Amino acid sequence: MQVFIAGSHTDVGKTSVSAALCYAFNLEYFKLVQAGIPTDNATIKNLSPNTKIHPSGITLQTPASPHIAMLKENIHYNGLEIPLPQASNLLVESAGGLFTPLDLESCMMDYLEKSKLPCVLVGRYYLGGINHILLSIEALKTRRIPLLGLIISKERNPQMDTFIQAYAQVKIAHLDSFNAENFEQCANTLKQEIQALKIF
Repeated sequence: MQVFIAGSHTDVGKTSVSAALCYAFNLEYFKLVQAGIPTDNATIKNLSPNTKIHPSGITLQTPASPHIAMLKENIHYNGLEIPLPQASNLLVESAGGLFTPLDLESCMMDYLEKSKLPCVLVGRYYLGGINHILLSIEALKTRRIPLLGLIISKERNPQMDTFIQAYAQVKIAHLDSFNAENFEQCANTLKQEIQALKIF
């Protein structure tokens, strides 16, 4: 299984979800573009130490949009040419939201479209969260990118779930807030939801 983890917005919990999925489904981890320290690779290693972690496709030191970081650091690359690791069970985590810049000309969405990987969208509930989630789902549909499901991180809200399910006809699973002590329990609960919904 190969899957692309995208976010409806910045800081919605993509790395936490990625760690839980890697742990629960024994997936290898690949961060497409890392901008800033501490790295998401370090977070994955801390939460799921048995996960095989591939070096990031591009590593930038500046905690900013990649197109800004690459200019500041005088690094030049074509994001659409970042190769995927050779792995049959691979999770690819994007940076930011679907239309976060990947380089000076492309967005994360463009890489996802080119890679032809199925997508799991990660969202979170906050004021404006439904709008961000539905816009992201609509964008994926427009590009004909397979959407396996939506994972809501942190707080649950049944009323918001009901609206999104009715409007977008998408399967919704949840990753509850966790700490180091209950990470495995939360990851296994997410796995059970995903299997029950037949997302994977």
